[in-house]
Amino acid sequence: MFEPRKWKYNDVVTIMHLREINAKAIQMSQHKSGSRQYLSTYKRAFAKVEGKFSERQRQRYRAMAKYWTEKRLPPMVQQRYVHRNDSSRF
Repeated sequence: MFEPRKWKYNDVVTIMHLREINAKAIQMSQHKSGSRQYLSTYKRAFAKVEGKFSERQRQRYRAMAKYWTEKRLPPMVQQRYVHRNDSSRF
């Protein structure tokens, strides 16, 4: 039986700020995306980006995660999710 994914706050932040987190991780690691050094700094880069959010923005992203889990994903996120998980084969 198919069970839909449960979206979390961190998932929403990652999707909404992907480019900014990526740029910060590259800057902090001084290595290209996907390298071991990049991956080791990704969590810290995420924390730096997320640390700049207001409480209102955090609440908005929590609400989005709940909505995405209970209702449906926005079309942009649906396309990215299907493409990355190779779900189009079915």
